[in-house]
Amino acid sequence: MKQFLSTLLVLILASHLYAEGEQPAENKSTAAPQEETTEQAEARKKARRKEIYETTKDLQVLPTPDPLLKVKNINYLRNYASSGRGEFLNISFDLDYTGQETKEYLVYVLALNEEIAEVPYESKWRSKDPQKNIKLIRFQKLSPEPIEPKAVLGEKSAQDYDNLKMASILNNTLNREFEPTLEQYVDYLTKNPDKALKVKVYGDEAPAPAESNLSNIEVKQDERDRDVNYATDNHTYSILASKFKTVVTTHHFSKYRNDFRFFNKVVVLVFDPSRPNQKLIHRSIQSIKKPKVK
Repeated sequence: MKQFLSTLLVLILASHLYAEGEQPAENKSTAAPQEETTEQAEARKKARRKEIYETTKDLQVLPTPDPLLKVKNINYLRNYASSGRGEFLNISFDLDYTGQETKEYLVYVLALNEEIAEVPYESKWRSKDPQKNIKLIRFQKLSPEPIEPKAVLGEKSAQDYDNLKMASILNNTLNREFEPTLEQYVDYLTKNPDKALKVKVYGDEAPAPAESNLSNIEVKQDERDRDVNYATDNHTYSILASKFKTVVTTHHFSKYRNDFRFFNKVVVLVFDPSRPNQKLIHRSIQSIKKPKVK
């Protein structure tokens, strides 16, 4: 009887301790941390401001025009590739220059196919479904050099992106973190103009004959002897230079595929590398209709 009473007394005391908010000794280490001091809060805010500055210091939202250069007459031409494996979108524009000295600029031209994502469920009853506004880039082609989407997205490993893609497929969701958006492409190219196409514009002095007509296409004799020419699929730019005007033409190859689509948007970026910052001088994003093949 005494043992029973003592056990009951222990249980009653334990219930009072828990009711008053007391915790057993072994759980005291998991108590909430102390509130940060004023100095710690200021240090955290300062670190956050520095992080934001490092992220946005190279971001140029709007171009700063160059009074000596005008980008004019952007034209599009679609034609068949000589290899028979796809089609080209040729984008041509003029760089009108009013300076006297020869100067070099940097040019990016991005052609892409952007479409609204298909929702995986019937949503006619929901006319303002926000998921209908998710836009996906089906494919893209950058001139002068191709760009990998993973380079735009950042430092995540290839396996991480594969896992995200597989999770999106298995869960039938619109998780598209593994695919960069048009805005991400433009931001990345604006921050990284180093790999852009170098284009010289000429003033009072005309270009040398070797510099008046430039291209990255090189067709060797064995290709010429064949009925089908595959080397032209890698043709990405042509430059025709003269005094006060340079014509830039970029070539974007779209390979035939099961659900063949063609480019419907074009981004043109022009930079002045001589500037210490705010190097972007021209940016245009244009939607184009499906041009006829010529």
